[in-house]
Amino acid sequence: MSMNLLSRYKQPKKLETLALGRLGDWVALQAELQMIPISILSQRDTNEAQTTLARNVDIIRMFLDINVPWMVHDLLVRETIRALSELLEKTKQSLGFRGCMGKFVSQMNVIIKMAEVLFTKNLTIVSIDTIPKILRSVFYSKLYMLNGLVSLNLGSLSGGWKTADMENAIIHSLKELHCLKYLTMNYDCTNNILQCIVDNCKLLEKLDVSCSKCVTDDSMDIVAKIKKLRSIQLYRTFVTLEGFLKVLLKCKNIEDMGRCDEIGRLLEHIDLNYSEVLTFNLKTYVSRYATNNQLQLAVQMCPYIRNMTVFHNREFQNDLLCLIGLRDLRELKLLSCDFYADQIKQVLQVKGCNIVHLHLEHVDQIDLNALMYISQMCPFLESLTLYNCTLIQHTSLYTKKLEISPFRNLKKITCVSTCSEEHLLFLFTNCLNIEFIHIGTAIELTDDLVFKILDKNPLIYLKELRIMQSDLLTMISVERLIHSCMSLEILVELESWSRLTENDREYVRNYIKINNYNVDIAPIRRYDS
Repeated sequence: MSMNLLSRYKQPKKLETLALGRLGDWVALQAELQMIPISILSQRDTNEAQTTLARNVDIIRMFLDINVPWMVHDLLVRETIRALSELLEKTKQSLGFRGCMGKFVSQMNVIIKMAEVLFTKNLTIVSIDTIPKILRSVFYSKLYMLNGLVSLNLGSLSGGWKTADMENAIIHSLKELHCLKYLTMNYDCTNNILQCIVDNCKLLEKLDVSCSKCVTDDSMDIVAKIKKLRSIQLYRTFVTLEGFLKVLLKCKNIEDMGRCDEIGRLLEHIDLNYSEVLTFNLKTYVSRYATNNQLQLAVQMCPYIRNMTVFHNREFQNDLLCLIGLRDLRELKLLSCDFYADQIKQVLQVKGCNIVHLHLEHVDQIDLNALMYISQMCPFLESLTLYNCTLIQHTSLYTKKLEISPFRNLKKITCVSTCSEEHLLFLFTNCLNIEFIHIGTAIELTDDLVFKILDKNPLIYLKELRIMQSDLLTMISVERLIHSCMSLEILVELESWSRLTENDREYVRNYIKINNYNVDIAPIRRYDS
């Protein structure tokens, strides 16, 4: 049986997955078993109840640390959080109208405390945004125990409202995180926290402190001491041209400064004030404002740029042709320009064979010919995004036979633009190896068009399909997509197809279940509460 056919059906879960899932359930069961005795004990002696619970949690943590292989601990964390979340919900539902609030609070505290069994040196990745809010306080307060962390995303923390209150707790934790390489801390970063990072997180490579109002130009003197820093995100901080200059000149390994609208002026300042010719290791260039001279300086002074984002502004008269000087260009994002008038076609003629990701946003003059040119000039393209572009009817069709089969390496298409049937047919009938499709609300897909596409290209490698909204598609399309797309795993946003009723969606769920298809149509779960 071919792999495509195997992926069509739900396969038995691996023994490892089953074991981790049951172990997560077992941890939740331990919390449930201790609810009553801890609740009774807390009525007599609160301190004794807390001490007893903490001792039991330590015993379970030690048991897991000894018996769970370190390489699957991150997976165990995910399963345990799932099980504890289910227990939290079950406990909430059990609180009746006449329920005892004291007992309920005690039960919830037991569940939250039980999350600490996960806090061992084997936990390497924590992203607060993926954890239910009610469990986040444990992670915030006990981060210092996770001395094996490699990647930490603290999210927005207080949103900048209680920066001073959180500073000491964060510093207390960061002092123990010597293995940390990737840190995201939006809104609440301070100079004291940055100094703690310099002193204790010697391996740090990526730092995101976006929206932190306490981060200023003076902060960059501290950042410059982070020896291995390759990427820093400073968007919406109080870092000015002077601060970015410090980063660029002092952080010798810096490859990515995120969105920096002053990067052009920064390069001009260096060019004017430093006698020697300086080159930098920047591999990512993101700016909304760039003159022609600034773009040329970017090509000269940052020759290793791989990811280029340019906002074209006619007032600045920036010539996109200078981008052909970037020898390592792989990802190109162009905003607010014309495909022909601004010479995008000419840029792709020279650099297209290098491009693997192309993002066109608010780009006009895209007709069927332009799509054909992209398909021929970018034969190794893996990702194509057309965002808020208006695709127009062609005036004279490109009549030459296409020398290269279009879009054969394309794996991902995001189309959030107005398209005609002709454009869609060219795109979707040729991308034979596509794995991800995202279609925006401006596209009016019909059952007939879906059938035309699938008749020519059955999309056998498609894994994820997102059609954000439709007033025309019916159950006929749903059934045909499920039958044709042999690798389909995710078919979402069916809730926004107005011609589908809840009965239709229930029928689809049952149909998938009865046939054992490996297709998920459930809305994506987000931990908003």
